[in-house]
Amino acid sequence: MQLAMAWVASNVEGTYKRSVTLGIAIGFGNINGAVTANIYRVLDKPWYRLGHGIVLAYIAIGFISTIIFGTFLQRENARRERGERDEVIEGIENKHANPINGSYESVQAARIEKGDEWSGFRYTL
Repeated sequence: MQLAMAWVASNVEGTYKRSVTLGIAIGFGNINGAVTANIYRVLDKPWYRLGHGIVLAYIAIGFISTIIFGTFLQRENARRERGERDEVIEGIENKHANPINGSYESVQAARIEKGDEWSGFRYTL
């Protein structure tokens, strides 16, 4: 669980956005704990097939989601490396800069306003 929280926290820029994202992730973890407490029924003992099946399904969904999420982050990092997300920064010549991505007075202004959507932000894989 700690690894998942660290991964979520490192891929979100901005204190408010990070706190909400972590709150949602922790909330889902707590809901899973409540579900787990109710799926191991006495009538299923000693093998608890229903409980184990549901837990294995959660693990499979988490594993598949992690692969998909990692793939999307890798693609987005590649786009940023190619300059597809570059903003126009006053006083800086950049052949990849596109006004659609925004125009800013400085790199710091772009970073503060855009957060993890800033072209210089790289997602952790």
